[in-house]
Amino acid sequence: MFDYKNAQFYTDYFSSLEGFSLLEEFKDSEDEKEKNLYVGSVEVLNTIHPLVLRVEIPFTFPHNKLVFRTKSLSGYPHLIHNGKIEYGDWFCLNTPFAETPEEQLNQEITRLKEWISHQMREDLPAIIKDANVKKALAFANAYEWENLDEVKEFSSIAIITFVGQEIQLRSSYKELTGYFDCVKSPDNRIYAFSHNIDGTNYKLPYIIVKEVPENVSILEDFLLMKDFYGWDEETCHHLLSKSNYKSAKNTFVWSSPKYEVEYTEEQALNIANDVISELEKEESYLDKKKPFIYSIIKKEQFKETIRKKIPPCHKKLIIEELKEVKKEIITNNGIKYIEAPWHKVSEELMTEEEEKVEDWVQFGQYVYDYFVVGFEHGKEIQWVLFFTNPASIKNNQISYDIKIRTININSLVSIKMDKASPQYITKEMFFGRGALCPILAGKHIALVGLGAIGSIVADVLTHSGIQYIGLWDGDIVEPGNICRSSYQLRDLGQSKVDAIKTKIQSINPFVNISEVIPHGYWSYDANFSNYVNGTFYGNVNYNNQEEAVKQLDNFDLIIDCTGSNEMLHFLSYAASNIDIISMCITNHANDLLCITNKDGNPFELRKAYLSRIEQDTKNFYIEGEGCYSPTFLANNCDIASLVNLALRDLNLSMDKGTLMHSTIYSYSERGIIADRISTYKLEGYDITLNVSKETLYDAEEMNDSADGAIGYIFGSYSKDGKQVMITHIVDALNAEGLLSDAFETSKGLIDYIGDYHYSGEKSETYSASSFELIASKAEDCSINTNNPLLAVRNPDGSITFFLYINNELVKFSPMS
Repeated sequence: MFDYKNAQFYTDYFSSLEGFSLLEEFKDSEDEKEKNLYVGSVEVLNTIHPLVLRVEIPFTFPHNKLVFRTKSLSGYPHLIHNGKIEYGDWFCLNTPFAETPEEQLNQEITRLKEWISHQMREDLPAIIKDANVKKALAFANAYEWENLDEVKEFSSIAIITFVGQEIQLRSSYKELTGYFDCVKSPDNRIYAFSHNIDGTNYKLPYIIVKEVPENVSILEDFLLMKDFYGWDEETCHHLLSKSNYKSAKNTFVWSSPKYEVEYTEEQALNIANDVISELEKEESYLDKKKPFIYSIIKKEQFKETIRKKIPPCHKKLIIEELKEVKKEIITNNGIKYIEAPWHKVSEELMTEEEEKVEDWVQFGQYVYDYFVVGFEHGKEIQWVLFFTNPASIKNNQISYDIKIRTININSLVSIKMDKASPQYITKEMFFGRGALCPILAGKHIALVGLGAIGSIVADVLTHSGIQYIGLWDGDIVEPGNICRSSYQLRDLGQSKVDAIKTKIQSINPFVNISEVIPHGYWSYDANFSNYVNGTFYGNVNYNNQEEAVKQLDNFDLIIDCTGSNEMLHFLSYAASNIDIISMCITNHANDLLCITNKDGNPFELRKAYLSRIEQDTKNFYIEGEGCYSPTFLANNCDIASLVNLALRDLNLSMDKGTLMHSTIYSYSERGIIADRISTYKLEGYDITLNVSKETLYDAEEMNDSADGAIGYIFGSYSKDGKQVMITHIVDALNAEGLLSDAFETSKGLIDYIGDYHYSGEKSETYSASSFELIASKAEDCSINTNNPLLAVRNPDGSITFFLYINNELVKFSPMS
């Protein structure tokens, strides 16, 4: 167990600490709210201002943090005024962890001394009260100490942040009014997006105007803005909340109940009719109430009435309100007695209604309404955030006492507005930490197949800044899909294309909606729904081959994640002019084959290299939903790890301006092996050779033999004979058994295709006997090749490949 120290240890430490004076010995805290805490008091000597510290040390120090508190100073950077403020402000020192109490104490004291030397100044008082000075000190401290977290905090202090592209382009807005989809944080920061996305929690109204008033003080009052721009009531209602829109009418009338009065229906109607008769006179008089103050908490009211002449502008308003009051009187059979709340016993709890009123008085009236105004400036818009609350509304209220009700007429004077400039998050800022290289980010990517692999690819590319992507899949999301893909429960039953499209738009605000091109979707009408374009090998939607090829015209990179032989065969031949990457995994996700047409025909390559992998086919997962049967067993982390490695390599290659070479990623005892395919070109012929790096490594480690014969080459040829794919180079001693296994595993696809010999003393040469042997094998009808390979090991250990063709051995040269 760890040896924690007692209070005496800390007393002894500070007693002997140079530059400090112990004022109170350490002991268990007597504060009931402080458990398992030693507390002592020390003074730091020879400082600009006297500095007395309350030192709080947990019983489990250093595994729990020590805290220095002081009442001697306030308002300085890293001196935090919260928590147990009765004991003073606490020092935020961010001290690194040390392994023993004594070492940790030394670290804490060092940090404290650093703080004192950097922050305490003769030109500043011990207690800084000026808020502007505090802010300036904190800002200067962040940049002087190069504290990146604090610099970030000051640089992103904006109330509103726009995220997305073309937010400032006038052409992006068809209507002059609308809403931004936003995320509003608990501290009332608003993040507005250029298009609708899932997961937002706030609608921010906007309006676009053509000019900025010469008298900018107009922008400080909503009513002045309303008059200047000619906004109608509908526009005001759009910009302000319902309660504030009511206040935005220049004059409005409302009535409030009278307390401690009771009238029959006849009595109440007579009073209302008498008032209406009075108001119909040329000169009318009513009892006018002086302004009053009422508090539910204090339970009291101050009021007084005087007889006053009614202005003509008020008569119509009062009569219209009385018509509504008369309807209430008839409905309620008179005026019922209501006890005045200020007569209730002060200790009595407030009713639910009273609590609502008091809550509004204390908090609600200070809740802000926000809207943004876009000022047109040529082809651009400059946005400004405006915000106000009911407490900012200034109005004149006149109240008339008519015995049965109090009629209130409000004349609005002003609605003061605060303003703030927005922060704009550019694409470079948004993806700065994890952007793809510009070449890959700028690619027009056709993503075919959105299952376990494809959905993860879409997720990774979207997080990394892809801008243009087309989505193909003819399936819907089922429960069995979710366990190893990027789908969520809310996607169940949806088109995979629609689900991924929605997810892309919720992650990357810089993907133009029109550039997320879905293929395969639900079509609805009132009584019928139909899944449209869900054919073409289950993924690509087409009625004929020409139509499918035309769909791919706008793309310069195809990522096929279907695992479908039919699909890859079609793409390999019909879209060979476009960069193609095919990704598929083996059972248990032991391997991911990432095959590209940089190395030749991807269908032929995958067929050869997938066939060499011996897979366990006895336990394919058949039960359940979400995939055709049989399908493979593989969990999300195994798939995602290999897919992420493949995309990393793709990004690195694209950054160099080229498509990546085909690679087989495999889990092994040594970790994950990336077995990259090397490609060679036959000199003078349109024929390529493919061989993996691991196969070359195996060949380089084989022992030489006395007769120069080292081993044999296994592999296959493409249908058109233009591609030779080496899958194995094996030792001569074990060749027969290994060939039998490879032939059986690949169902006859992999066979003998050449010999592996030592070159002799000169590099890239072969002996006469080697030539004669290869020539004889080319004529041997029992050997399944007319064009055998010869691989020769050079004196430096490298390997050179030759192909027997037209009665000669022609060399292969490496391709970049």
